[in-house]
Amino acid sequence: MDKKNEKVIAKYLSGKDAEYMYETCEETPGTCPVCNNRLEDVINMSYKIRKKKGDLFYTYDLFCIVTETFKRFCEENNYPDLTFIQITASPGFYYFMPEGIFKVDDVRSKVKFMNKRECCGSYDEIICSRPFYKSPDFILQTDDFILRTNHRFGSFQMKTQLVIIGLKTMRKMQDYGIKGIYFHNVYAVSYTHLT
Repeated sequence: MDKKNEKVIAKYLSGKDAEYMYETCEETPGTCPVCNNRLEDVINMSYKIRKKKGDLFYTYDLFCIVTETFKRFCEENNYPDLTFIQITASPGFYYFMPEGIFKVDDVRSKVKFMNKRECCGSYDEIICSRPFYKSPDFILQTDDFILRTNHRFGSFQMKTQLVIIGLKTMRKMQDYGIKGIYFHNVYAVSYTHLT
C-alpha cells in the first residue's frame, strides 16, 4: 500500500486589484494577431495606477505591478533573475516578473489546456482548479527563492505566469513589512511504501 504525503513547500502570490493596463483586447500588444492570445507582456508606459495601499497588485488584465518597497526588498536579498520595468507614468511602480521557472505538476494540479492554436502554438485558455503542486522532476535547492510558473494561466490576452516564492522568502517578506500580498499554498507530494 502507498501512503501519500502532501507538504506545503512554497507559496504563490496574489495581490490587490488594479485597473486594466489595456482597456480592450484590440489595444493589447504582445498578442497573436490571429487568435489574440497573449504571447508576451508588453508594458503600457502611460499606465497610471491609482495610489493604493499595498506592495503588489494585479491589473484586471493580469499584469503584476509592485512598489519601490517590494523592489528594494528583492535587491537587498539578492534574488537573481528578476525583471522590474519602471512605469513612466506611475513613478514608484514597476511591472514585475521573475525569469526563473517553477515547474508545476500538470496532472496533480489538474491543469487544463484548451484549444491549441496552429497560428502561434498557444492555448486559448490554461486553467487550474488549484491547489498547485510542484512537478516531481523539478528539484528545489533552497526554500528562499522567487520564481514563476512554467505556464501562462488565464484566457486569451488575459494571461499571466504566477509568482511562486519559498517559505523562507515569505517569512522575510513579512518581517520586512511588505503589505497587501496574499500567500497561497503550493504542495509537493511524496510516497512511502507500506507493507
